[in-house]
Amino acid sequence: MKLFTNILFLFFSLVLVAQSASESEALFNNKQYAKAKTAYESLLKRKPNDALLNYRYARCSYELKNYDAAIKHFEQAGARYPLKDLYLGELYFVTYQFDLSVLAYQNYLTTLEPEDKKIIEIEHLIQKSVLGTKLLNRVESISIMDSSIVNKSDFLRYYDVSSELGTLSQQRIRLNSKSTYDKIAFTTQRGDRQYLSDSVKGNMNIMTSYKLLDEWSPAVSASPIINTKANENYPFLLLDGISLYFASDGENTLGGYDIFLTKYSSSTKDFLSPENAGFPFNSPANDYMMVIDELHKTAWFATDRNQPAGKVAIYKFDYNDPKVYFKSEDSLILRNVAQLKSYKMSKKSRSVSRSTAKAETEPAKFENIVINDSIVYNNPNQFQQTKALQLYNEITLMTNELQKLQQTLTAARADYDLATTSTEKQKIAEQIRILEPAVFQLTKEIATKKKEAINKEINFLFNK
Repeated sequence: MKLFTNILFLFFSLVLVAQSASESEALFNNKQYAKAKTAYESLLKRKPNDALLNYRYARCSYELKNYDAAIKHFEQAGARYPLKDLYLGELYFVTYQFDLSVLAYQNYLTTLEPEDKKIIEIEHLIQKSVLGTKLLNRVESISIMDSSIVNKSDFLRYYDVSSELGTLSQQRIRLNSKSTYDKIAFTTQRGDRQYLSDSVKGNMNIMTSYKLLDEWSPAVSASPIINTKANENYPFLLLDGISLYFASDGENTLGGYDIFLTKYSSSTKDFLSPENAGFPFNSPANDYMMVIDELHKTAWFATDRNQPAGKVAIYKFDYNDPKVYFKSEDSLILRNVAQLKSYKMSKKSRSVSRSTAKAETEPAKFENIVINDSIVYNNPNQFQQTKALQLYNEITLMTNELQKLQQTLTAARADYDLATTSTEKQKIAEQIRILEPAVFQLTKEIATKKKEAINKEINFLFNK
């Protein structure tokens, strides 16, 4: 009788598992990834090494942009599903694990037929990953003075550039029914030369023009070394008259626009081959409009990484000459610095509000963390689980950023009360509407990370 009962129980268990797997597959095929992820998570508890379950769970995590989980489960999916290497190539790339990205893409290449049209595309992705590996060896260490999230359509007016450097202007031009581009003009401090971007045969190019008495000479290409078949834009010439920053979305980029530096050579009467400005200035998103104020040791650049459509983040930072490079044996810390997830605050950092004191942002202090009823940490180094400690280091950086956002929001509200015109109030109100959800979201993310860190520490302590 007992044997019969066990067999019956096993039969119904198998039926339930099969039904659950079928339901999971239906959710997956209908692109209900959040529900499918939960279903596959339950199945993985019974069969943690199942290749298909790991692959499907990874795919759901990928679609939901949970990259860490996606990487973990793609890695556990084995060699049965070749597409997992294509996904891993992308996931390693966006998480700045470029050396692993190269290997994943190369593995995927071995599964393709020699005439497959995807080969050219994958080889191009490998080139980007190789570039990322190279740039990650020289991550510049910068100190941020200020950052703002503004409308892309008029971002340049938020650069408080001294007239001693020259003048910058921004227009918007539409090249086709879908694409709108910035048309940037930089005029030197002496007012005798311009570098400007303009449309040439459907692409943006860097042009140059000279002042001739009361008018400007016809704009011509700055150089065939600068202008390519791709888009080149956002020019800025340093005071030395030979160093030109610009952005390009062509070769030798990580994706979108990257910032480049080139110098004019008097011996060749042309510019030298442009060099990628590297991390943390460039990313797989669009990065552009580097402006350097050598007189006041200040610089700016813009990026749309992690920004909604139509928005751009502007970073103002200390300019170092010579450059200072970040060094760390911890690859995660290095990647965070390269992505601007982690950075130093400048001693010149101050509130953006005209109504508040010029105060330096104080680093976040460590608050006592209750692990359970009997364990309380008063120092982050008390964490024994490696990942929990990493999470709490990230929390500290995020808390610093939250403090800055809260200060900026408080200052903006004070400025709104002091504003005397409707135009000024509208401008400040727009800033407040951006800051408020940003503060809420970052607060939520910090709470989630705290919970995750504590759970990992508890599991480690009681499974030692």
